[in-house]
Amino acid sequence: MDASHTMRASLAPNAPRVALSRAQRRAPGGRGVAGNRAARITTRASSSPIDVAKTDNAVDGVGFSAAGMIFPYHVGAWQVLRERGLMTPDTPVAGASAGALVAAMHACGIAPDDGNQILLNILRDCRENGVVGRVGAVLERALRDNLPNDAHVRCGGGKLHVSITAPFLIPLDNALNENRNQNRVGFNRGPVALDNEMVSTFDTRDDLIAALLSSCHIPVYCGWPARMYRGRYRVDGGWTRLTPTPPGSTNAVSVASFPLIDAWTQAEAGDGTARGNFFAKKATFWEDWGERDARGLLIAPDAAGGCDCPLDYVELGKWALLPQDDATLEELVRMGRRDAERWAECSGRGDAIAVADADDAVRAA
Repeated sequence: MDASHTMRASLAPNAPRVALSRAQRRAPGGRGVAGNRAARITTRASSSPIDVAKTDNAVDGVGFSAAGMIFPYHVGAWQVLRERGLMTPDTPVAGASAGALVAAMHACGIAPDDGNQILLNILRDCRENGVVGRVGAVLERALRDNLPNDAHVRCGGGKLHVSITAPFLIPLDNALNENRNQNRVGFNRGPVALDNEMVSTFDTRDDLIAALLSSCHIPVYCGWPARMYRGRYRVDGGWTRLTPTPPGSTNAVSVASFPLIDAWTQAEAGDGTARGNFFAKKATFWEDWGERDARGLLIAPDAAGGCDCPLDYVELGKWALLPQDDATLEELVRMGRRDAERWAECSGRGDAIAVADADDAVRAA
């Protein structure tokens, strides 16, 4: 049985099915492209079209998902949101892991093309010199070299929200803190719990950089199993809030590089706290993924009533874990642009404006 048949057979029995266009996303030839080496998994597009009449076009925030090393996808979406006037210098932003880097660059007034160059340089360094144990140091050097001196001021005051995960052992925490978590159920009913924190105030530039590095901290890739930040051990922010949005926003757009509507559809109902299921439908991990799509608030490969997405999951996972060649990275930017343009047209949001005008506006801010 091929992978595509397996995925379709596993769909929730009552999940609606729709007739879909099959426009193809094809990455250019090269080391980072799947070609015909593995079976393609066709991911269903969103199950219902956006009702434009019920869509409030005023975007009051943007959130970028964790993305590993496929964050050039975010740059493409970032470009379109800027070009259409939907993302201004004052728009609150949020992010997890690599998405937090994109969000921070926007909050700092860095234009998308400049941000893309910074991020591509990070990937090229990792591609040429290795990733295991190095990624954290490469990220830190790039942030210190490129963020403005007043970055913590620009990102403060609710402008930037960074998702961070704090892991802890429930038995140890109970022993030290009078059983304050005695009723807590750990991940998969185990002894480890994961708390999410959204950080939006930064005392210094170093504090901001430390928050971003904590949000991006994948054990082994970034060094030690966890990173200390503000007195607690921290790991990747996407583990507990994959695509955060600015707290208080009611019409924030989520930009997600992975096609996960099917996974959300099949997730266990509820918030999962009783069973330690961090991936239940109402868990913070998802942020109402499918519901956001139905409201016209999700940009993703399979969102906004889009086309089938013939992505090879094995290859996509490899792209996220290992830096690919420049041709593949450029294709990821184009993918992000195409998905954001489709979303904008489908939801009736924004008017295309000159890229130069948008960049001038950010640089002048």
